[in-house]
Amino acid sequence: MKKSLLALAGAFLGLCPGGVRAQQPGIIRRFESSTVLLASGDTLHGPLDFYLAQDIVRIVLPDQTMSTLSAVAVQSFAVQGEQEPTIGSFRALVRAEPVNPARVRVFRTYLWNHDNDYSDFRSPAFFEQLSSGPRVLLRREVLVTRSSPYGYGPYGMNGGMSSTYSDIQDKFYLATPTGAVLPLRNPKKDLPAAFGSLGRQIEQYARERKLSYTDAGELALLVNYANSLSTPK
Repeated sequence: MKKSLLALAGAFLGLCPGGVRAQQPGIIRRFESSTVLLASGDTLHGPLDFYLAQDIVRIVLPDQTMSTLSAVAVQSFAVQGEQEPTIGSFRALVRAEPVNPARVRVFRTYLWNHDNDYSDFRSPAFFEQLSSGPRVLLRREVLVTRSSPYGYGPYGMNGGMSSTYSDIQDKFYLATPTGAVLPLRNPKKDLPAAFGSLGRQIEQYARERKLSYTDAGELALLVNYANSLSTPK
């Protein structure tokens, strides 16, 4: 991959390393290894930092140079060797889904309206692929502020006690075969509805197996089951 092309993409989008640091603190996920498929068809390999809110990845190349790329320059990327996520310079709270360094995670670029249902404008954004197709379960992780039930959080951004704390929340989406991204704001309601006449079978399958609509792995099982119903045998 020619450095000039990467530099052009970064300059066009204003994506320099200082620009990332200038953003408000957000979720940062770091991985020991990655394979990044660029929009040009070229492939990059190396340790990767993923700035979720900004839809930016930074990859350290074999010659120790660093490339900063946005979703417009990337088709997809696969990562492994994940570390504990951080929020800015702080370690994020551990969620129900533990960090698994052996797991391979796949992220793809889709055009998205950023949850603005009243806008036709869509721009490239990264989504994690959680299921197979033809309809694909997607996830974005977002930063949320929660109130501590004890009146104080584990730490504040200044290092002291706080009445609130930051946590990571899953937001689920369904990608259609045409590339549209449908929000699953209420997965228990929205997922069966997205599959039309198959909705009741999906609900029955979830009840019989006691599957949760809010657990990423179990929701992926439901999407895979729904796809199996609609795929010609």
